[in-house]
Amino acid sequence: MFFSQYIRSIFGLVTAIMLTFTCVLIAGAGTARAESSIERGKSLVRQHCSRCHVIPGLNPYGGIGSTPSFSAMKWLDDWRRRFEIFYILPPHPALVRIDGVSDPRNKSLPAFSSEIVMSLEDLDDILNFVDTIKPPQ
Repeated sequence: MFFSQYIRSIFGLVTAIMLTFTCVLIAGAGTARAESSIERGKSLVRQHCSRCHVIPGLNPYGGIGSTPSFSAMKWLDDWRRRFEIFYILPPHPALVRIDGVSDPRNKSLPAFSSEIVMSLEDLDDILNFVDTIKPPQ
């Protein structure tokens, strides 16, 4: 009887360790995906947004003076919504198209730069990066 209880205890301990290890692996994979999403978002912002917007840590002296900085937009209560729909807010429809969401660029819009085509995943990555930006104090 003692031996069977011992085996059950060992089996229970091994099962608990395996479950814990599995949870740690899953959590680590989720963290790695989140970090890579943030890095992809940062890269997209650097490539496409920094020519007009000031982005903290990327181009503190760049951008266009009349264009709001990312940190200033984070100060607004509805900042997340603004970033989620930025591609429909002027002047972005002349520049950006979200594949499968936006209509192709209207030929009557000025074409002062080539169209930027992004995916919904790109938009999520940008939002994940913007989440890391601190609003001004």
